[in-house]
Amino acid sequence: MKLKPISKAILAAAAATSIMPFAAQAADVNVYGLVATGLYYQKTEGADNGNVGMAQYKQTPTDSHFGITGREDLGNGLYVGFQLENGYSTDSGAMWENDRLFNRVARLYAGNSQIEVSMGRISTFTCASDPYSVFRKLRANMTASGLPGMAPATMVFNVGEMDNAIAFRTNGDDGFFVQGFYSNGSSSEETEYGWSNNNHVIQAAFGWTGQSLRIGTVLNWERPSHHTDGTKPRKNETTGIHILGSYDFGGPAVSAIFYKGSNDWRIGGAPDMDNMIKGVGGLTNYADSEDGMDLTVGFVSVGYPMGAHFFSAGLGIINADWKGISTNMKETKGTAYQASLMYYYNLSKRTQLYSGVSYSDGDKLLDTVDRFNQIFGTVGLQHRF
Repeated sequence: MKLKPISKAILAAAAATSIMPFAAQAADVNVYGLVATGLYYQKTEGADNGNVGMAQYKQTPTDSHFGITGREDLGNGLYVGFQLENGYSTDSGAMWENDRLFNRVARLYAGNSQIEVSMGRISTFTCASDPYSVFRKLRANMTASGLPGMAPATMVFNVGEMDNAIAFRTNGDDGFFVQGFYSNGSSSEETEYGWSNNNHVIQAAFGWTGQSLRIGTVLNWERPSHHTDGTKPRKNETTGIHILGSYDFGGPAVSAIFYKGSNDWRIGGAPDMDNMIKGVGGLTNYADSEDGMDLTVGFVSVGYPMGAHFFSAGLGIINADWKGISTNMKETKGTAYQASLMYYYNLSKRTQLYSGVSYSDGDKLLDTVDRFNQIFGTVGLQHRF
């Protein structure tokens, strides 16, 4: 009988799992993660019917994931450690990316009481992913949800996880902080474009965290990857600034985010701007343009704990202005709104019931994008370990 080939990623995962108990005895190694499952309802504008199904990856407030961390104290206040983390779909058990064993985080880090430096695959600062999320550090999204119509990361500058990254942060829970991030793109891009023409991203963040007030700024710069065959122009660099913060009134809390970007080539983390431009008649305008889109984004959210209950709401607005080639385009500007309600019930310190609903509506240029024109609802359960 001929046996089917087994995925290298599955073999690696099995091997990693088998050595965990032995590794844990030899060093400070821990396994952690989150399992989330539930039902969702989603109806886009113009559709005759909505979709109902079991929530998959990216359809729960926090993505299901598992990870391994390890840390060793070297003496004299120095330490070294690692973090490996992968996302998966609870409904099927499938890894989110078949060609990556650890798609969310893969980093080696070192530090002391003052500073920590990491290298590997790391998320940028303007999303809710560990280890260096400024959104989480400053409590910028009280809904604590990455679901459609709820997450500010779907509107601001957000590249998500990046390969070949180096990042640092100052350590300490309270007071002034500084963070920095740089990535020279993925290994495949470096092979395709050459180092000087592949995607480069830089972020710098600074701010203050206190018991009640938290406030900060994130600056971003990105150079899009560029083919050197001369058939398309080089796209101009993206620059932007985020100003964000929160205030805790001893129970109720509020947060706000403002983003101003120039020459953005995506809105949030979704690479759908090309389809957006095509949707209003610009068939090759995205590819042929040197200038991108100017974005202005505002987001506010509130949270209110009441015993085991937590109630929250969010409201966001985005103004988009396409500055590139506009040949045959019916619209070059657009506005979108999103409003959401989110509820959590804490069954324990690690287990929560959740439910939420959001409504998004875009006009003109943003009327062609499903994620800005939909109703989304969900209910489910999530457990941390």
